[in-house]
Amino acid sequence: VLHEVIRTSEMLTKAALPSIGQNVELKGNLYSIDSELYDGPFSKVYTVSESGAQFAMKIERTVGPTRPVLKLDALVLKQLNAERAAVGFPRLIAAGRTSLYKYVIMELVGPDLQRLRRALPAKKFSLPTALRVGGQTLDRIQSLHDCGWLCRDIKANNFCIGRDDTAVIFMLDFGFARRYMREDGVIIGKRTAAGLMGTIFYAPLAAHAFSDQCRRDDLESWFYMLIEITTGSLPWQRCDPKTQYMLIGEWKRFAREAGRYLLLEGCPYEYDSILKTIDETGYYARPDYSGIATYLKQATIRLNVD
Repeated sequence: VLHEVIRTSEMLTKAALPSIGQNVELKGNLYSIDSELYDGPFSKVYTVSESGAQFAMKIERTVGPTRPVLKLDALVLKQLNAERAAVGFPRLIAAGRTSLYKYVIMELVGPDLQRLRRALPAKKFSLPTALRVGGQTLDRIQSLHDCGWLCRDIKANNFCIGRDDTAVIFMLDFGFARRYMREDGVIIGKRTAAGLMGTIFYAPLAAHAFSDQCRRDDLESWFYMLIEITTGSLPWQRCDPKTQYMLIGEWKRFAREAGRYLLLEGCPYEYDSILKTIDETGYYARPDYSGIATYLKQATIRLNVD
């Protein structure tokens, strides 16, 4: 019975959402639904066009068991767009809701880093590319943190190359974002417990312990992503994320001890210093972004891979 309820809910959701070729009027502008980029049980992402320009439109149904990801997407992008120093974030075009769905329209970007990596024969970036990607994605995370937000779901899927300028990497998808700092600059106190947020392969140790996350934890997830794009895999990726999440957590703890060499095998030795820097950062402390970036630059110079 539950299966039929879910199936019926999904069918009703899909029927209520826009379809390819349809024109929808949103806030006085007429958008043409051109193609579908993503189709989930309760949300979709389309390419849309308006007055000759193409955009991405994310939608989710107005009612039902959905996480308010679009509200967070719009809130975070609006704040980041207002920061002149924050580059590498899609422009927010419009956000709102109809009687059937909520929507966010934003700048259209290119494919994500995970898709690009998996398309390569070796399933990894060249070392020069990995180091450059590491530097740019670190900069995006710092910009997000400087605006008072945590991502809590850092992974290659949430970074895309630009559509027109492929040298620029964009950060997007803030459905798990959470404020860690008040507008007056005061860090919000640590909660006694929190849910397991993020994608399990890249989740920080704090998430495995059901602890509140901080800026350090975003960088820990970023580091796992950096390892993956450099070597093509993570030691725990053979584990089932649904049933073996505790084992994945044990792997990450093991990688701090006797298994450190397994995590860092095939990486520049500067990565060891990066992990040490991240792990030594306290909950309320500001991470040493510039120090980590320096290690990436040192690896680039030492290996002559610029």
